Amino acid sequence: MSTAAAAILKTIDGDEVPLRGVSASGRLTGLLFELTVEQIFENAGKKNIEAVYTFPVPHRAVLLGLDLEIGERKLSGVAVRRKVASERYEEAIDEGNTAALLEQAGDGLYTLSLGNLLAGERAVIRYRYAELLDRHEDYIRLCVPTVIAPRYGEAAAHGLQPHQVPGVDLLASYPFSLAIDVLGDQAGAALSSPTHLIAVSTIEGGKRIVLGAGAALDRDFILQLTGAVTASASVTARNGDGYVSLVSLDPQLREETLRSLCLKLVVDCSGSMAGDSIAQARRALLAVLGRLTPADAVSLTRFGSNFEHLMAPGADVPGEPARSVLSRVRGKPRAPKPGGAMATASPPTVEWFRHAVREMDADLGGTELEGALQAVMAIPTPDAGVKDLLLITDGEVWAVEQVVDQAARAGHRLFVVAVGAAPAESLARQLSEKTGGACEFVSPNEDIEGAILRMFQRLREAPKRVTKVEWPVTPDWEVPVPAMVFSGDTLHLLAGFRTKPTGDVRVTISGAACGEMQLRCAAGDPVDLAILPRVAAARRLASLEDEEAGALAEQYQLVSRQTSFVVVQVRAEGEKAETLPELKAVGQMLAAGWGATGRLADMPALSLSGSLMAPRASMDMPSPSFDRQMARESSTYGSRASYGGGWFKRAFSPVDFSLRSYLKSGLAPHCSPQDLLAALARDVTEGNPLPTTLTALVERGFPAHLLEQLAALVESESHEESDVVCVCIALLARSAAGAGLSIENRAVLEGTVMTDRTLRSVRAAVQPLLANVTATSWETLESPEEQDS
Repeated sequence: MSTAAAAILKTIDGDEVPLRGVSASGRLTGLLFELTVEQIFENAGKKNIEAVYTFPVPHRAVLLGLDLEIGERKLSGVAVRRKVASERYEEAIDEGNTAALLEQAGDGLYTLSLGNLLAGERAVIRYRYAELLDRHEDYIRLCVPTVIAPRYGEAAAHGLQPHQVPGVDLLASYPFSLAIDVLGDQAGAALSSPTHLIAVSTIEGGKRIVLGAGAALDRDFILQLTGAVTASASVTARNGDGYVSLVSLDPQLREETLRSLCLKLVVDCSGSMAGDSIAQARRALLAVLGRLTPADAVSLTRFGSNFEHLMAPGADVPGEPARSVLSRVRGKPRAPKPGGAMATASPPTVEWFRHAVREMDADLGGTELEGALQAVMAIPTPDAGVKDLLLITDGEVWAVEQVVDQAARAGHRLFVVAVGAAPAESLARQLSEKTGGACEFVSPNEDIEGAILRMFQRLREAPKRVTKVEWPVTPDWEVPVPAMVFSGDTLHLLAGFRTKPTGDVRVTISGAACGEMQLRCAAGDPVDLAILPRVAAARRLASLEDEEAGALAEQYQLVSRQTSFVVVQVRAEGEKAETLPELKAVGQMLAAGWGATGRLADMPALSLSGSLMAPRASMDMPSPSFDRQMARESSTYGSRASYGGGWFKRAFSPVDFSLRSYLKSGLAPHCSPQDLLAALARDVTEGNPLPTTLTALVERGFPAHLLEQLAALVESESHEESDVVCVCIALLARSAAGAGLSIENRAVLEGTVMTDRTLRSVRAAVQPLLANVTATSWETLESPEEQDS
């Protein structure tokens, strides 16, 4: 990477951005894709920093490792329980050491924190992931996501911590390089990319794909393999003393008679769809309408901040006499109104819909997907058969879990076509997987008609399920199979065994229209493939209870909802950071073509010279770099700590003036540290609130002379009183005085204090005051009164 390229990486305010660029190298063997990604960070400023970067990873990928390289030192991370990893990271930062933490921020989103990168230092973060790809007939689509497009809603309300929320820096331009080796039989496929210029060369055992110069992190990289090998395959690998088997089947289940459809069409017309995405949506809808027959029933709804049911005047409603209806029925997402109806897909009705689609634009504001789906699913259907919903969207919403849960309960199969340069994969995957549907992803330069053809093949099939899987020997465990099976789509089966599985795997697939069909594939001989047991373990996590999932993720060293990677570089005494780091959040590049900011579909990804063709607009946006103290005082980054069973907003309140007179009166009682914690534990058990003020703390028996020192922290250093009290209780619970607490009570008393990054300075100030506390004694600095006596 050139120095010139790094020099332009500044925010609008002129601050240096610590991310210098990203490079990746991978290999595709069969349907198993492995990728190693290097993120290069450099502190070009004069202050110690903490770089925080949230980035995307494929929804079904398995993160396998984290390495930190600074100078000559190379360290590897370890996956431990999420809270333990955060505590180790925070302790390292407090002690002046350098540390890296890789945690899951959401489905397909991960946050890297690199703390105590000193002035002038350069660090390389290296992580690895693996993904089992799908194939449809002879077509494979490989995606390397690189950017998170802006999403609708409040990220914090859906599980992301303030430091994890990805912002956008319109001036950012991060260089990106990529090389992928396609090995074995798949190297015979035709290779192409609709998103980037690539160079293809022949290597031993396959082909190598390299990105053209000038690529950046502003769009997902897509590699298409056409004419890929389609035969079913099996592989077995050692797993400790046992074995893990993967069987990838290629079911051909077409029926001669295709079923008629009861299809509800839903299209995203929010502002983020403007430009390339809405153009793709129009083409997709026209392709759908062109494949309907008069035997089908159809409805069309578009949505944004509200929704509109589009209805053809005079359309025939199945089960009702012909009638004239309003051309549009509007409603707010949270209060669906009646009026939507299925219409027979007669030629006049289809032509009216075609006209409405051609006039459709991204002009409905926000992305209230949950309410729109609720309204569409409430539209009556002509019979009690299979109800299908085809959704076309970029998926850019934060409320993924709520939308998926609602859809799973509604009795509809959801088929999703996700469009744009960086669609939210997790929403499309989960909606389709949880409801028995399917999904397709289409970038602006991809063949959307081909995607619709594949989707219609699935829609026209009668529903089929896997009803039995017979392995050669009885497995110890199996990964749950998909809810539905579609002809031509890969079916992956994974299971673990104590003894080597030898013989055929028999899979029975059943459907109302086709009866029972059986597929067979011989279990493969054991090979050296250490990655397979870890991929299998990751696919088991979703079906396990939280504690069991956490133990499995630790055993196989995986990042998950329960575990994170952490690595610490212990510095020599003279090399430690002397101050807490200034947080610098790395902003995202704006996804190419997002919200009509350019037209990716009208241009190649790169010019012949390799420079970016899309100009980046300059807008007045806040800098992603901010001071920690400012972050604590900011409403945007204001922290909340889970404490005492409730949520307490941190708001500065002066120390109660009556406290000093109460302390000086000599009436303030005090008890031993373990007795104080026992009293607080009783409060937890009885559901009483824990102290959040110094007055309440001293009334519980905290010693007066320590209270005066805590009060000084509030008054002289402007620490918030509730913060000081929360930290004090948490540190006591972690001290020798807390040895007698139950695990549950200690967890409540600690809350999130030890991992809350906004409380680092408070912890650093309070810790020395409690350094010598024992179970029975508050041995610490003497009070002024004791010194006088």
